[in-house]
Amino acid sequence: MVLAVAAAALAMSAHAPTLLLTPCDVQSVPAGCGTLRVPEDRARPAGRTIELRVVVVPARHQPAPAHAFAYLTGGPGGAATAETYEVVTAFAAVHDRQDILLVDQRGTGRSHPLDCRPAPGGAAALRACATAAEGDVRRYGTRAAADDLDAVRAALGYDRLDVYGVSYGATLAQVYLRRHRGRVRTLVLDGATFLDVPFLDGYAPNAQRALDGLAHRCAAASGCARAFPRWEATLTRLVRHWDERPVRLSRSRSLDGDGLAGIVHDMLLDPQTAAAIPYVVTRAGAGDLRPLARQAAPGTRSGQLVFWSIWCDEPWVGLGAGGPWHTLFDGWTRRLLAGYRAACRGLPHRPEPAAAWHLPRTQVPLLLLAGGADPQDPLANAAGLRWFFPRGRAVVVPGLGHGVGSYGCLGGLVSLFVDRADAAGLDTRCVRAVRPPPFVSG
Repeated sequence: MVLAVAAAALAMSAHAPTLLLTPCDVQSVPAGCGTLRVPEDRARPAGRTIELRVVVVPARHQPAPAHAFAYLTGGPGGAATAETYEVVTAFAAVHDRQDILLVDQRGTGRSHPLDCRPAPGGAAALRACATAAEGDVRRYGTRAAADDLDAVRAALGYDRLDVYGVSYGATLAQVYLRRHRGRVRTLVLDGATFLDVPFLDGYAPNAQRALDGLAHRCAAASGCARAFPRWEATLTRLVRHWDERPVRLSRSRSLDGDGLAGIVHDMLLDPQTAAAIPYVVTRAGAGDLRPLARQAAPGTRSGQLVFWSIWCDEPWVGLGAGGPWHTLFDGWTRRLLAGYRAACRGLPHRPEPAAAWHLPRTQVPLLLLAGGADPQDPLANAAGLRWFFPRGRAVVVPGLGHGVGSYGCLGGLVSLFVDRADAAGLDTRCVRAVRPPPFVSG
């Protein structure tokens, strides 16, 4: 019965659709599923074609919406349909009145995935993976993905989209806006860096700003201040000493100071792990590396060619960054940049016209969500917001990290914004109740 209702809603939701969806169940969510075949290279429409996986979760209480809520996930390399349950849950109020549209970006998920197994360790391995791939890696960039999204929109019969992009998805959302501006009804960017801001050039200073904010918050919390009075100085000392003499973190892994800075950066992304930083650093300073080892993710490269196709070619990434930034994260950032540049020499490259990567000035309503403690895409990375988006508004959530749309009342605010297509009148006082978790004490 549920699937029959979903099928009926899907049939009513589209205006002259050419992509027919069949009832399906995605992560226990009744939906409609389908595939759209598109050219791999739109300059050669008679050449190779690829299939895009499409999932539509029909609106619960509105039978024929003219527009859909398109969720664009992070990465590059994430598959949006893998987050179906989380999206429907986080944006339940949106789902009441709008179809939710999820498309696996080309090269990811079930949209002609291009994977390297194992993940490439350098230029030669990346070159071999690209050569063996069933596809031309040069055709798997953000501009092509934006055009794919619009092809899906048209095939489903939606007049416009309410576009929500988180992290890299916010970059894709901006490119979609640039290429298909007339098809964007509203835009929500969650954890965003504007296209004109070189992402990696701000990596170290943004991380330092987030670390300084965490230290200020710890100093203001009596329990944290008493338990960990010198954790910042300990972290600086460990980074310096471990760069001179790396420590053994596990049987198979040693760790130097720059590697420690990288772990701290990754912990800052999520408020739960950020709250453990003073404790983890203090224990490491006392010689107990077990809490740090539990936080250390394996140091693996991305195994997805779409990541490398985007990372190596697109100017927003900022691979030309060089510092110095005069932060605790300088050495780690320089190591990342060197590794990326070396690996990218193994890929065939595509031209990326500079004009294609400038954010347009537009009257499209924008809601920008930012974590006040985001070490990666803070509000500072959205310079010129009011010039680019005269109808734009930023909402900053103090103490939270990267990607905040699923916290507290934020999903409801997104729903109100989308309903009204206007950010100016939003009552954002509820954001004050969204608090970071307490500091870990042991």
